[in-house]
Amino acid sequence: MSKKKKGIQPLYGCSQQSLYTVAAVVWTNYNTNLAQFTAFKGKYTTALATTALAALAAAKLLPNQGTRNSLPESVRIALVPLGVTCLANQRKLKSYIEEAFPTSTVAMLKSAGNSSYHAAYNEGWEEMNTMITDGQLFITNNTADLEMIGNNMPTAFIATYTNDKTAFETVYKSYLLSAQATAGETSDKMKANNGVYTTLRNMLNDGQLIFENDATRKAIFTFDTVLGKVTGNGTTGMRITGSDSVSKVNITNFTASVQPGAEVAVADGIILELKMSEALYTVVISAPGYTPLTITNVQLTTGIMHRLDVELVKAIYAYKNYKRKGLLQ
Repeated sequence: MSKKKKGIQPLYGCSQQSLYTVAAVVWTNYNTNLAQFTAFKGKYTTALATTALAALAAAKLLPNQGTRNSLPESVRIALVPLGVTCLANQRKLKSYIEEAFPTSTVAMLKSAGNSSYHAAYNEGWEEMNTMITDGQLFITNNTADLEMIGNNMPTAFIATYTNDKTAFETVYKSYLLSAQATAGETSDKMKANNGVYTTLRNMLNDGQLIFENDATRKAIFTFDTVLGKVTGNGTTGMRITGSDSVSKVNITNFTASVQPGAEVAVADGIILELKMSEALYTVVISAPGYTPLTITNVQLTTGIMHRLDVELVKAIYAYKNYKRKGLLQ
């Protein structure tokens, strides 16, 4: 019996970036054919597309998986050396227990949390926390027996074990809070993406009716057809989209120049498609009011339409940055 996936699942059968590109393309098609949509239903207005594109830009602004994972991962990295220290303390405690309780070692080790050692050793942070909690409690309840009148566990070890436990727990609590926040952000991102898709899907369903006798225009309001054009169908080349680095709104009619080959092309709407041969290229992407972006080592492979989804920085921001750094007088 298969397990059900927990949490919110995507409604769209494609990558997140493909959803964003398809949505931007289709809403551009919508604006081009607005008169037919408005004649079909009064709700279809320019404002509807503006709202949908704003929701798309907002969804893109939510942190991606890599961004969401960065904080928990950074905390995990901080946990590792603390865990190593706690494991070393536990091994020492094990030695003290074996010396103090030779006839009941197994039971005492279990009481001191050693049954969690293996999982803790493999970065089982919950088991690590359980182990050191049980270990500290065992030390508190059996201090005299463990010390053996100065012949076994040093008195200073109690403070060492406790302090190292506290250091681990402080970061571990931060780890748990970060993981909890990540789960919430993942849910928010998925909800936003599903909202983008649902709004788009509803409009596409009506587009199918409006243009049911017009195969050409029906195709540009068919999700899978547009998706195929976005992802490529065995064509060699590159498909480029550009967006504003701050607002995440797609930029139209940007230019790409490609070397070698001295090829220059202007985007038709929000997508610039170049059919080229397999080779290694340098691509320079520019748009009015934006600082040109140079991407080196773009490797094209025969039969694959390479995706370049780039963000351009407005020139005014670059100017202010140079000014701040004293590069401009």
